[in-house]
Amino acid sequence: MIRVVLVEDHLLVRSGLRHLLEARGPVRVVGEAGSCREALELLEKVQADVAILDVSLPDGTGIALCQRLRERFPELRLLALSMHEDLEYVRGFLQAGGQGYVSKAAVDQELLDAVLAVARGERYLNPALAMRLAMELVRESAEEAPLSPREEEVLRLLAQGLSHKEVAEKLGISEKTVATYRERGMEKLGLASRSELLRYAARKGWI
Repeated sequence: MIRVVLVEDHLLVRSGLRHLLEARGPVRVVGEAGSCREALELLEKVQADVAILDVSLPDGTGIALCQRLRERFPELRLLALSMHEDLEYVRGFLQAGGQGYVSKAAVDQELLDAVLAVARGERYLNPALAMRLAMELVRESAEEAPLSPREEEVLRLLAQGLSHKEVAEKLGISEKTVATYRERGMEKLGLASRSELLRYAARKGWI
């Protein structure tokens, strides 16, 4: 029996999910929460195999909650059930440690398939989202000009929070040279701001 916790702020939605999962599969819902705070408190008290998280919650995002749960309960499998199909949400949840992402527009059987898959230790994306994500990754790879080793090193250190001065000292080069490598690297990647650099660094696993 797969023990599931539902984290969704709408009571009627939780009720429907409970009925769907328990009626169709080897699933028992062992707890429900309507917020990030309630979810953290609940999971300290119950044993669960899978947590189904809404991406939008009253006191935070499912992505931030996913990261906290991954740190606190490393064996718990995390599945997003969201109305958001933007790839930034999908990537954010997976990068935060989630194992699967399902749209609320999905058919009933797909949600159960996703729960069974993540409970087995697999990852799950519905086919349409998986195809879009793959195409986006291919597009980004094709657009990126290759960074030189030094450009990548400078951008990686800057993304990790080091100042130009600290990077210069660490690499034994001048601050002016750091700025030059930064500008070249940002131009190659098509990045225009620090926030864009941080998002790129997160996707690449630099931070």
